[in-house]
Amino acid sequence: MANLDFKTDLKLGNDGEDIIINFLSKRGCKYIDSNHDNKYDLKMLKNGVKTTYEIKTDVKCAPLFDTGNIFIEYESRGKASGISVTEADWFVTHFLYLKEIWFIKSSKLKELINNNNFPTFKDAGDIGSATHGYLINRKQYKEHFHVYKI
Repeated sequence: MANLDFKTDLKLGNDGEDIIINFLSKRGCKYIDSNHDNKYDLKMLKNGVKTTYEIKTDVKCAPLFDTGNIFIEYESRGKASGISVTEADWFVTHFLYLKEIWFIKSSKLKELINNNNFPTFKDAGDIGSATHGYLINRKQYKEHFHVYKI
């Protein structure tokens, strides 16, 4: 999220989760619960099947700051995080300024990362978080994601 202010980032993240809940609810899913550890963020139900989602909100994609990448966190504050630890079925990135939501199965994202030599970016995120992540070119790898305009 990279606002360098944890409280602001937390609010934006929670707002992003609400947007995803609303998006999925309009597609026949029912909200079950939110989780507040690194296993997953949301649990939804559709046709009797429970599905979990890891949600990331990217606010840096304003036109002047858009790098063309999707940032996939793998470490923060010296500990494995993000894609390294999630148990969610789906990994979702909400691009606030692009008004897009990018979905990919977590297993497919891990496979994509393992099969490519994506550049990494270090020291992203809040001050002192030392967040590290992979930079995946959105245009080049878009075909691996389900992308929705909102």
